[in-house]
Amino acid sequence: MIEAFEAKTSMKQDLDAWCLVFAEGQAELSGGVVDPGVLAEQLRVGDEGRVRRWLARRAGSICGVAELRTQQHDPAAGFLRLFVTPSARRRGVGSRLLARVAADASVERIQATVLAGPPGEPFVGGWRVVLRLELHEQRLDQDTLRRCQELAIAAHPAHRLVFWQGAAPEQWVASFGRVMGHVLDAPGADLQMASRTWDTAAVRAWEAGMGGRHLLVGAVVHLPSDDVVGATVTTVPSWEAGVAEQHDTAVLPEHRGGGLARWMKARQALRLHELFPTVESVTVTVNQQNAPMLAVNRAVGYRLLRERLLVEVSTDRLKGGPRCGPALG
Repeated sequence: MIEAFEAKTSMKQDLDAWCLVFAEGQAELSGGVVDPGVLAEQLRVGDEGRVRRWLARRAGSICGVAELRTQQHDPAAGFLRLFVTPSARRRGVGSRLLARVAADASVERIQATVLAGPPGEPFVGGWRVVLRLELHEQRLDQDTLRRCQELAIAAHPAHRLVFWQGAAPEQWVASFGRVMGHVLDAPGADLQMASRTWDTAAVRAWEAGMGGRHLLVGAVVHLPSDDVVGATVTTVPSWEAGVAEQHDTAVLPEHRGGGLARWMKARQALRLHELFPTVESVTVTVNQQNAPMLAVNRAVGYRLLRERLLVEVSTDRLKGGPRCGPALG
């Protein structure tokens, strides 16, 4: 049975079950850690109007979940996360969920990420591949930390590294925002996120929206100007977790090509280990076309964990009888 799901009005046991299936599916797909309890609190008090959700039941228990979020950078597209518990897979649960999503959706196109290869990729056969992505993992073991220590001592006489947790210091918030505005310079970034203004107010709103995660920023400061010219962002779950997530890394165009990103990310890994010694690994997703960042990741000890595809299909086509895999996210 497929039902619309409203987090704010649902029974607690349904909300908890929905969040558990979602968290387990997201971990399988992306390698990141989502705490079901934290997610439930967020959905209960801070749900957004541009998000719709559904669930599937089997023998009374929730065995599948779906979430469709209208894309800010493209209101005609919705981003779908759909997960089915392993025991309920290959029984048509995902297909029925997707059919309901397509029937209810008010967008023209639906996008999702799937694991490359079986079982995920065959189930979205015929969907257009928008981007090919790599999920990388950096194990914070002795070999990686030693490698990062060697890279962190590189000489950059006109620059220095600074770090902060949470809110950016007032002296750097404006220049940090300018750097974050260049995240969209990466290949394919405009297909995944909206262009946005990164003024001080926007930076403060972004910092406040971490959702139960510690924010750790490493930044390169240009000494003559005392401005941030490069930055890398990592989040660490506030609950007990062994996996952190690397997010945006950017360097201003006029400062690229001198090894600043490698220097910054190496020192960020060391700082992360100092502050959060229980974190054993860091994950990050990179477009396969982003050759400079792939090279930086390899240098600081990231390795390929799995490949994913960003795929897209028209909603009208789905209404004609889709196939669906066990994990779209």
